[in-house]
Amino acid sequence: MTWFWRIFFTFVLLAGWGVLGYFYVDFTLGSPKRTKPVEVEIPSESTLQEIGEILEQKRLLRESTFFRYYAKWKNQTNLRAGTFEILPNETLDQILVKIAEGKENKVKIVVPPGWTVYEIADRLEAKGFDKKAFLEALNNKKPRYAFEHKIAKSPDRKYKLEGYLYPDTYYFKPSEKPEEIINTMLGQFNAHYEKLNLEQKLQSNPRLKNMTLDKVVTVASLIQREGQDKQELPRIAGVIYNRLDIRMPLQVDASIVFMYREQGKKVTRVYQKMYKGVNHPYNTYINYGLPPGPISNTTVEALAAAVNPEKHKFLYYVTREDGTKCHFFATNFQQHQQYNAISKRNREKGQAIPTNGE
Repeated sequence: MTWFWRIFFTFVLLAGWGVLGYFYVDFTLGSPKRTKPVEVEIPSESTLQEIGEILEQKRLLRESTFFRYYAKWKNQTNLRAGTFEILPNETLDQILVKIAEGKENKVKIVVPPGWTVYEIADRLEAKGFDKKAFLEALNNKKPRYAFEHKIAKSPDRKYKLEGYLYPDTYYFKPSEKPEEIINTMLGQFNAHYEKLNLEQKLQSNPRLKNMTLDKVVTVASLIQREGQDKQELPRIAGVIYNRLDIRMPLQVDASIVFMYREQGKKVTRVYQKMYKGVNHPYNTYINYGLPPGPISNTTVEALAAAVNPEKHKFLYYVTREDGTKCHFFATNFQQHQQYNAISKRNREKGQAIPTNGE
């Protein structure tokens, strides 16, 4: 029976080593106790071994030696690049699933056209970012793009980068710094700025000879806030330039809305008593020329309209109030008053009228 005991003890020894090996591997694939979320960034084209080393560096694994074998055993070899937030109670299996499915822990921020820095700051705060730090960085961050050096400095502008935070859908890490959030939005503006070749258009269009990039962006912001139909934007731009040419107050209601927003007040409709006699640099009813800076962000269409205004003799416009989001355009005040009356009736009665242009 000697052979039996030899086989038996060999089996017990092997089983013992197997159990010890299992617990050792399990121990290395575990992690020290965590009390806070851990942010992990997986670069593109990372190998399983490299991902294991990253997890080990982040103390999500004790050792990465067996990681690639474990991932293959679990059939989780198609791991994706990205930035992931690993919660304290998540196991290695859950981490593998999160990385394999590409469930990046990034925060979606939608910035609509025509928004001010105040609205963007409120949206960021609602998503968990530091609103105060964001607003401070608008004036304090170091310039990254060449166009930033062309933005005019004025004591009448509360935030220098107002108007340059391009409207788009963004995805930011929860730990993203305010400067990087701003630079990402400025990067989108810069891309459109270069694509439109704004500098060349400023130099080649005689009508824009007295305009700077900052002034053009200011015009674009007025167009953005006043027009809702993209086809009308160049025509609205023409009205603005026509008024500037004859030194006529722009009388843009959107600038009055911005004026009150600068004072911490939110208004949706503008009445005469809100601007009559109000001494403020953004009051385009009593001041001549452009306001000190943009009153909102702008789309590429508004920027294009600002450097390619339609040539016409219109000096006035008023919303049709017929559900089309379009305007009546007039060359004189008498005609404008007539359109005002039609617009008022449309608003009161809710009746649509033909919109075949002027």
